[in-house]
Amino acid sequence: MELGLSYVVKSVVALIVIILAANYGLKYLSTFMTKRNQVIKVIERTPISKSSALSIVEIADTYYLMSFTDTRNEILRELTTEEKEKITANIEETKQVVPMKAKKSHPGKKTSQTFKTLQSQYQSFYEKRK
Repeated sequence: MELGLSYVVKSVVALIVIILAANYGLKYLSTFMTKRNQVIKVIERTPISKSSALSIVEIADTYYLMSFTDTRNEILRELTTEEKEKITANIEETKQVVPMKAKKSHPGKKTSQTFKTLQSQYQSFYEKRK
């Protein structure tokens, strides 16, 4: 009876050691897999419906307004340098206003206004396409 119990205890201990080793190994490997300097960044994303969203995306220092749906992703237009400057200024403004420990970031008033105007332009563009 003791012999069977020792096998069970050894098996459980070995299983725990394997799980911990795999966990720490994956955490260590994930540091190599994540890129520090990403070329593509999603600046802001606003859902339009259940299956679609509008996003401002930075690709190689150029900002784009993009539409994301279940079946299609497309660049609607490239943002001008003025719009890019407004967005980056608002992002910097919100970083200074929001405390560092806060997990949720709230977009600034100007960023949301700019995004709302882009959203209305997209909706009118989308309605014209129909």
